[in-house]
Amino acid sequence: MLVLEFLLGMALTAVVMPTVIKKLKQSKEQAVIRVLGPDHQAKAGTPSLGGAVFGLVTLLIVFCLPSTYQNGHSLTTILALAVGFGSYGLIGAVDDVLKLVHHADDGFAFKPKLLAQTLSALLVMLLLWAMRVPAGLNLPYFGIVHLGFFYIIFLWFWLVGWSNATNLTDGLDGLLTGLALIAYGAYTLMAIRAENWAMVSFNVVLMGALVGFLLFNKPKAKIFMGDTGSLAIGAGLAVESIQLHAVISLLLIGLIFVIETLSVIIQTISYHFFKVRVFPMAPIHHSFEKFGWTEWQIDAAFWLFGLLSAALALWIF
Repeated sequence: MLVLEFLLGMALTAVVMPTVIKKLKQSKEQAVIRVLGPDHQAKAGTPSLGGAVFGLVTLLIVFCLPSTYQNGHSLTTILALAVGFGSYGLIGAVDDVLKLVHHADDGFAFKPKLLAQTLSALLVMLLLWAMRVPAGLNLPYFGIVHLGFFYIIFLWFWLVGWSNATNLTDGLDGLLTGLALIAYGAYTLMAIRAENWAMVSFNVVLMGALVGFLLFNKPKAKIFMGDTGSLAIGAGLAVESIQLHAVISLLLIGLIFVIETLSVIIQTISYHFFKVRVFPMAPIHHSFEKFGWTEWQIDAAFWLFGLLSAALALWIF
């Protein structure tokens, strides 16, 4: 059954994607390449919004599966995942559409975007509260550390932070798609051990859809996932780490996302206060471009690192 779910997600995405690419190219509404980034002008004219395809395919298939409605726990698990994944994907879609309409590399203004992300986080929190998820962090060798009211603040930071971390990582063809496959694969194995079959089904369908998308997103990409996909991927991972009571595991499973985010923070602080650039360019994957690496080489190196860090997380957790 899981194999069928994977193949269904992959096939439906692969079949729909060429039509979406064709329609977006005909509309002339295509991705704008950041002027402040590396020289990617050869990619100008590549359509975006690919994340809308694999995201909608995943949600459509998952809510058509009989196992989703098997019991109350399965349904609430899927609802929490769908709300986290879907709502942040919707925020990204608005961002992407605004960029296309205005022909600019900035879409959603910072404050409205943060407000939308906060409201989405609150919806996820309500569902997790309904699922009676413990208000604490399950730390290896220490057990659950209860945070009380501060757990709400932590959840907000976790959801908003991870959605933006994966968004920052999405800067090269295929990079985030491959890393997402590794991260969701790791949580699939953890969900199997926890016998959380609803989450397993969601992940298997999503991974199939991501493979179908990668066929068109690998270097040289025919379509980008855009913020629609990158925000949804991070939010989904954050929700799964919470549902599996293994929040800290995401720091290892998503270690690449952490490094990418830290590179931006360090670069911003160092240049703002000292006018010094610690990295040739941030996020850090662009530094490797400056060193002369090809996109395939960077993808392969980052995927391998992501695979090793995910394996370490599975061993620890």
